[in-house]
Amino acid sequence: MYRFHSDRCRVSLMFVLAASVATFSSVASDESDSAGNGRDRDRLVTGVHEIAAPGTPGPLSVFGEKAFVVATGGVDGGEIVAPVVAAARFGKGRVVAFGHTGYLDPEALGVGETGRLMANAIEWAAGEDRSIRDDDEGGVQKTLRVGLMGRGGMVDALRAAGFDGQGRSKKEFFNSISAFDVICLGQEPLSEEEIRSVQSFVRDGGGLIMAGLGWGWLQLNPGKSLDAHPGNRLLADVGIAWTSETLSRTTDHGFAISREIPESCHAIRAIDLLERCSKDADSVSIEERRQASATALLAIRTLPATDTTLLPRLRRLSKAQSGDRIPTASRPLSADQDALARVLLALDLVELDRADVTNVKAHPAAAEFPGAVPEGAEVVVRTVELDLSIPGRRSLGLYAPPGGLIRVRLEGVAPRKGLALRIGAHSDSLFHHVQWKRAPQISRRFEIEGDDTPCANAFGGLIYVEVPDGRSGIVRVEVAGAVEAPLFVLGKTSNDDWKSRIRNRLAPWAELATSKIIVTVPSASVRSLDDPTALMKFWDQIADAHAELAAMPKRRNRPERFVADVQISAGYMHAGYPIMTHLDAAEFMTQLDTLKRGSWGLLHELGHNHQAPEWTFDGTGEVTCNLFALHAIDTICTPPAGTRGHEAVDRPPGFAAFAKRGAKFEEWKRDPFLALQMYVQLQREFGWESFKRVFAEYRALPAEVRPKNDAEKRDQWMTRYSRTVGRNLGPFFEAWGVPTSEAARASIADLPAWAPADLTKVDTPTAP
Repeated sequence: MYRFHSDRCRVSLMFVLAASVATFSSVASDESDSAGNGRDRDRLVTGVHEIAAPGTPGPLSVFGEKAFVVATGGVDGGEIVAPVVAAARFGKGRVVAFGHTGYLDPEALGVGETGRLMANAIEWAAGEDRSIRDDDEGGVQKTLRVGLMGRGGMVDALRAAGFDGQGRSKKEFFNSISAFDVICLGQEPLSEEEIRSVQSFVRDGGGLIMAGLGWGWLQLNPGKSLDAHPGNRLLADVGIAWTSETLSRTTDHGFAISREIPESCHAIRAIDLLERCSKDADSVSIEERRQASATALLAIRTLPATDTTLLPRLRRLSKAQSGDRIPTASRPLSADQDALARVLLALDLVELDRADVTNVKAHPAAAEFPGAVPEGAEVVVRTVELDLSIPGRRSLGLYAPPGGLIRVRLEGVAPRKGLALRIGAHSDSLFHHVQWKRAPQISRRFEIEGDDTPCANAFGGLIYVEVPDGRSGIVRVEVAGAVEAPLFVLGKTSNDDWKSRIRNRLAPWAELATSKIIVTVPSASVRSLDDPTALMKFWDQIADAHAELAAMPKRRNRPERFVADVQISAGYMHAGYPIMTHLDAAEFMTQLDTLKRGSWGLLHELGHNHQAPEWTFDGTGEVTCNLFALHAIDTICTPPAGTRGHEAVDRPPGFAAFAKRGAKFEEWKRDPFLALQMYVQLQREFGWESFKRVFAEYRALPAEVRPKNDAEKRDQWMTRYSRTVGRNLGPFFEAWGVPTSEAARASIADLPAWAPADLTKVDTPTAP
């Protein structure tokens, strides 16, 4: 039996090998049909009920005939599942793939039966010939040689489990690869020669365990596509690929190993089902359609361009299906009713991305959103001078017509490497939504290479130069083939010039900009805007109010961005770069009177971009951002008399009822406006200056004393705030049910205790 034990883990990790010798030696190695896949999976998950979810794993796409799903995670709250572990036979060898690099870290082996699954995977991947020797007594087990590049902790864990784990440098690993029975890889960069070496090793009968993370790899390799992911290069012919999405847990600690996995978790079966649904909708349930749609969409976005299994079939379906695949706000494409149309629209998008830019044509859905350029709009050549010390998306005031060829030339001595052109402000991906109100991906990014870079987007859009951090110098960007878009820049554009010509430019989208805030809205929203100067000066006041509370400089490294969209990736609005809103927020962004009343949603999302993790502990992610909304409303806005901008603040959840229910921290964490009242009480007693002083203290903390976990975050917030205001807040935290340590409470015991005389006053707060 193999067992896993690692000294790096606090608890001994002991796991029994999943399959008996007799079971592994009883089946021929050439099984490849679905029944054989089922038996292979049974061996892999024998004795496994739950596995770890290290970090945030991502789903795999399974599309090969000899590939199969081993374990799944949740998508969109768990209604849909996607593979987190998959396996395949490949030539004479076998492959097992995991959806996070953390599965090759010893710590993950101690969660549930992850260690047992890893032992099963190594034994299965080795194959019967390498792992078993038959004799008269029923079988003799061989010590399997498992090769890794580095990963000393995993090598130790393998040896403790009874495997012959061998760590090597990269050069030594490939020089001795034929000596191993099984090799384990993360997503280390691999040359073409190394890719071929691994593929030959597996085809000849070796086993491969590979752990990767698609979305994490993309973050570390900006500008690259998943086609370049080492795992996807390795396993393209196997029919397993890493994707760009994320998975949610199905248990408290990770993923449950389901006895039954939906057939449509496999892309071939998913396309089968969707094709059947298009002919006989009643034969396929809504749940099956959603699952099949999600699986097929993952596959389409990760299939290699050389795929001969699904792509030719999908292209034939696309030609045969004449139905409408143009999503609109009034007639969205739904996974329930339009599953195949969604898949074929996704195919359009993938093939447009791969097409030579000189052959890109306007997509029919572009006219619906983001909109067409009117007939007769003048195509211009414009040169814009950019200071590269300001990173991020740099607005040019130009718009690319859908399908129009844009040519970009750079002049100047500044370093150019890393500069990119983006066409389209709407970069939120909607593939995960059950309904699409627009095409799910309409923004494109191009690395600027050489002196002349051609670019095109089938959906068109505002044009930006993207500048990475850490650059300097001046570069002149010449753009040919675009039309002019309304662009107001505070301090550079006059109101007269704006009103007389700029606001009437024909592009369908416009921008209003300062050095601190940029808002992107439909051009129709600014056609009647007469005083953009006053509007954008107030936006600067909002940015400054947030910076002031956060104790950060008012001069920003780059402007914050707000973009209105017909549909966004999550929520009614969401923070980030850019902050995304729905179209109805354009009114709040462009009308000064409305903005001055205190637009809670906009202030809230901007607040998210000013939160610091050191003082934002579990349960306060949607709470401490509201401090910035309140601060701006209190200091620069003019809400209706007696209010603070939000009904839940003016009439908050009652503390008395909360206390009667036991003042439980879990309830406190689930109710952001209940939790906010605790902060509101502090603000009313000690003022906004107390928060500014505490936030400034956090910003100055050396790394070694910053809180490392949630318990430390709660302790430090209580003690640092207490010391700042000269009061012992221990009783106050206890009354609200927010746990802190005895040591932290003892450290402020010398201060006079404080809590509001009657905490029930939170039921009827007095407006400031």
